[in-house]
Amino acid sequence: MQAVLAYMRPRHSSSPAAVGRLHAREYGGQQALDFLARRWPALAERDAQATAYQDPGWLLAWARQLPAACEPLVVAVWDDEQPVAALALVREHARSGRTRITPLSWPASEQIRPVGESEQAVRVLADRLPCLADDVHLADLPDSCLLARHAHAQWGDFDAQTLYATVPLPVDLSALSRSTRREHTRRRRSVQALGDRVAYCTSTRTDLLAAFDVLEDLHHRRNALRLPTTCAANLTLPWRQVLGECPQVAFVATLTLDAEPVAAQLCLTHRDRAYSLITAMDPAHRGLSPGHTLLYFLCDDLTAHGYTALDLGRTTAHDGQRAYKASHGAHWTTTRTYTAPVGNRPRVANLADAVGRR
Repeated sequence: MQAVLAYMRPRHSSSPAAVGRLHAREYGGQQALDFLARRWPALAERDAQATAYQDPGWLLAWARQLPAACEPLVVAVWDDEQPVAALALVREHARSGRTRITPLSWPASEQIRPVGESEQAVRVLADRLPCLADDVHLADLPDSCLLARHAHAQWGDFDAQTLYATVPLPVDLSALSRSTRREHTRRRRSVQALGDRVAYCTSTRTDLLAAFDVLEDLHHRRNALRLPTTCAANLTLPWRQVLGECPQVAFVATLTLDAEPVAAQLCLTHRDRAYSLITAMDPAHRGLSPGHTLLYFLCDDLTAHGYTALDLGRTTAHDGQRAYKASHGAHWTTTRTYTAPVGNRPRVANLADAVGRR
């Protein structure tokens, strides 16, 4: 598998929220793009908790695909000399005049968090965010991240909670139930019996979009049966445009039978971790269990290349999705969605001017 690893001082808003020496600044439009390109990479590099969803290339690619009614927004926490934390967002301007804030790259990204999390910096963010729009909606915050804890403490209970699955690598079969181990053995023997008829490959940067087209076709076949999917698998999002801008963080793993694709999986990578976003398989080949079979190959491949975890991400309440991930030894956490209470939002006479809108 090909390895897929990887100053200008901007004008800031008027009255920053502050804790001690730290204060918040907002960057909208082109200023937000400049921050993501120039300041964000160093913050993400220093942050041990950052994921592929906080990769600057990934975020910039989604920012450039925003519709006309939306603009990128970065809220940064500064000390005296430099930014120490930042959160990437989107501000949407409705025809009614109301504004709404959601995370940049959501719902494609399945974990939303700031870069440079610290207690003080996150407190500044949690204080400042409700002031920036009529509706501030933060989805898919990991329950372990500081921003989720501060949102809970300052904004109240979460709106929704979603199961999030991570498979440690290598997969520890001895930790699985006896019946699950037997099922793994049965499936692997079935694949081995097919010999060279079954093949696995991963895309390179140059053929990523062609591999994604294969995945998209498989997804449409599966979707025709109205099978449950996660939000990230919404193919109405501008996936091809985004992947075309950041091929260095993504690859597609593909399983073929007699040279015909039967399953494909889009993944991102960051450091020693991979993140599965969209999985699709041909429903005409259920007997092969193509989703499970592809996951066997993928886990083995990632392990051989030094990866220590594969995030299988959001998991619906559908029993099949949970069983599929649990059968590979998934560890379960949760992500949560918070909405800032209206009462927490100080009114600003001209909010657009105050936050440096384009």
